[in-house]
Amino acid sequence: MGKPTLVSIALILFNVMLAAVGQIVLKVGTQQLGGALVKPGATIIGTVLGAVRAMFTPYIFAGLMIYAFSAVTWIIILSRVNLSFAYPMISLSYVIVVILSAVLLRERVPLITIPGLILICIGVSLIG
Repeated sequence: MGKPTLVSIALILFNVMLAAVGQIVLKVGTQQLGGALVKPGATIIGTVLGAVRAMFTPYIFAGLMIYAFSAVTWIIILSRVNLSFAYPMISLSYVIVVILSAVLLRERVPLITIPGLILICIGVSLIG
């Protein structure tokens, strides 16, 4: 495989966004369930049944479908570029999730997180 094309890089960034948005949608789904998916003292069967039921709530189902679409795009990406180039780009999803969590979910992000996010971006730019 040769040098990654602009289309390949766009696909990778699209995949990263899908993964990040999928996390946000899943988080909203768990919040709608009231937080804890597994109830204290639940049996293994009760836990599995609860998880299966949760999978079919609107936001969790949507989040899982986003991940399924992400898996399909990932397969396309792997057919176009080296894994050693594509895989480190996934770490950009950490940066996007923190930003989306702060903006959309109103989560408080400690200031110490910001230098870490900057280091991730620097590392990805050095690899790419």
